[in-house]
Amino acid sequence: MKPWWSRRSLPAKLAMGNALAAALAWAVLLPLAMARGFGGLNDEGGGLVGLALAGLAAALLAGIAGYLISRRLLAPLGEMARQLPRWSARQPAAPLPVTNPRDDLGQLALGINEMLRGVEDSFARVDRLVADVAHEVRTPLTAMRAVGEVALRTPNPAVLHDAVASMLEEVRRMNQLIERLLLLARPGDDSMPLRLEAGLVRPALLEASDSLGLVAEEKGQRIEVDCPAHLLAVFDPALLRLALMNLLQNAIRYGPPDQPIHLRAQAAEGGVLVEVADQGPGIAAEHQDRIFERFYRVDKARSREHGGVGLGLAIVQWAAERMGGRVGVRSEPGKGSVFCLRLRGIGPPAQASLSAPGGPVKAK
Repeated sequence: MKPWWSRRSLPAKLAMGNALAAALAWAVLLPLAMARGFGGLNDEGGGLVGLALAGLAAALLAGIAGYLISRRLLAPLGEMARQLPRWSARQPAAPLPVTNPRDDLGQLALGINEMLRGVEDSFARVDRLVADVAHEVRTPLTAMRAVGEVALRTPNPAVLHDAVASMLEEVRRMNQLIERLLLLARPGDDSMPLRLEAGLVRPALLEASDSLGLVAEEKGQRIEVDCPAHLLAVFDPALLRLALMNLLQNAIRYGPPDQPIHLRAQAAEGGVLVEVADQGPGIAAEHQDRIFERFYRVDKARSREHGGVGLGLAIVQWAAERMGGRVGVRSEPGKGSVFCLRLRGIGPPAQASLSAPGGPVKAK
């Protein structure tokens, strides 16, 4: 069973504390007054008794006043305590009342409201992510089941061969999806080693260009690299390659045939700005703030074979943040897109905003 004191409300505790403080002060001051003969307390005992009763009355009044004042001042805190149990992520209640945003309780209510909004947004993102993952997994499973049922009804070796090949392709896509989800699910302090080091940017760009050169040639495209030979930046080679590969794959996928893809880098505002530019359909302004979200697609009707699963740009953002950089986009419908990856320069991390020649960049 809890002690009697712990079961009392905060105003009651403050009131009793005020009364106790007044009584202790009176108990200390009264002997001092008697020792000095203040007010003739040693002459008449009746005066001492009256003064003692007055002291007790003063202590009682101090307790009552302390209770009323503290109850008035702590009323917002009591309202918070009553509303918080009714809040849940699935059915969030109204925000906590903020009577005075300038005092401590008002600041506490504002902080709690901001925290609750963040929790609500997090649960909404989790729900959306679960729905997207379920959809992406259900699609290949449905395709494999349909192909398998058709193959079982057709005892033709050629049909069986095609069915197995189709199933293996769907399995490959599912493996790719799972690997990307596991990559994005890692926290910032995961076991994946982070090897940030100063290095030349041009070799990293050439390596990514060479890896996807044949893929681009199949569409009649070419990857043009423009980077100073001695440009230095701080990056993790594996993460930078991962980001560049995803950006180049997007540029190849959405860029028109027989048009170049520009992969360039330059020093900019204390760091290094790497750009991947294509001449594709571009991205409308209302989509530019969301294209780095997981499973987000500008064209919802785009097929998985041609549009991917919507994780490539989320991986680019994750890799950029792991390296202490950022990623952004500059695009207009019908005029292509420029994805900008900012890397740290040699020296202290730059505080400047992400920018690039040709206009503002929406950064993530």
